Amino acid sequence: MSFLRWLMHFFFGLLALICVALGIYFAVENSQVISPVIAGYSLQSGSVGVWLICMLLLGVLLGFLASLLPIFSQHRRARGLSKQLKKMERELQAVHRKASGD
Repeated sequence: MSFLRWLMHFFFGLLALICVALGIYFAVENSQVISPVIAGYSLQSGSVGVWLICMLLLGVLLGFLASLLPIFSQHRRARGLSKQLKKMERELQAVHRKASGD
């Protein structure tokens, strides 16, 4: 593995550890217990820090999934166009065989 790739892995690993440490520090410093209510349902009691981190992670996950929708749409469209291209190629080959057979 090249030095630059190793350095990038090290940097991102260090960044991940710093984020986890900050999350733990945030959860410990915001230890007031709350019981959030979402759409009329009372959720389990937990500290403010833990609930904020959980909601942040949920938002990140939903944002990531929402960003995948155009990719799936383009993949489906590309697959349809590929099928259409194969059909046209078969038709073209059939026309070439018929023209060369005459």
